[in-house]
Amino acid sequence: MSLSTRAALSRWEAGQRKPVPAGIAELVDGLRRLRCEAVLLAMEAYDAIQHSSYAPYWLFREKLDEHGALIEVIRGRLPHLKEPETVAAALNDEEIEVLVLAVQSCLKFCYALSARPLLPVGARETFIHELDALRQARRVLEALAQEKLPSGVLDDLDTALMLLEEIVEKAPSLADFAPIQPGAAAAALFPSLA
Repeated sequence: MSLSTRAALSRWEAGQRKPVPAGIAELVDGLRRLRCEAVLLAMEAYDAIQHSSYAPYWLFREKLDEHGALIEVIRGRLPHLKEPETVAAALNDEEIEVLVLAVQSCLKFCYALSARPLLPVGARETFIHELDALRQARRVLEALAQEKLPSGVLDDLDTALMLLEEIVEKAPSLADFAPIQPGAAAAALFPSLA
């Protein structure tokens, strides 16, 4: 039995009642596991999007959020480590890997969505936040040295942004049930009089 397995098992022993914080090595392994789970969820989401089902997509996004949250937890522990540089480098590599995964997955999702002549109601609201995520990913990836990036990832990002903007534009929006202001009702019914 490995040392990390023994440590994990000892946390759950009946006699031990206090929570034991996970070690940095375990947390970094958790990051890798979350990324692998995100890869599997991205494949499921791609298949589901082709059939207008977005539940696996939301699970994929939640997994990316979990990964980001764990990165922040580990970064919070960096000042207390003896050698924070090696852990910080591992965190940066993980963050790049997940950003590349998000860009490539989004590109696949966009191709699947753009192949559909009609998108279901709610597609706009489902994917509109992805535009902001891609723009944020661009800022992070552009700040990195080119040798750290896989070839073509910025081109993939630009293509995904272009496709996603078209998808959001052509997708039907959800109905707005907000109360109409008295003057706005007449303007909506008779735009030529406004």
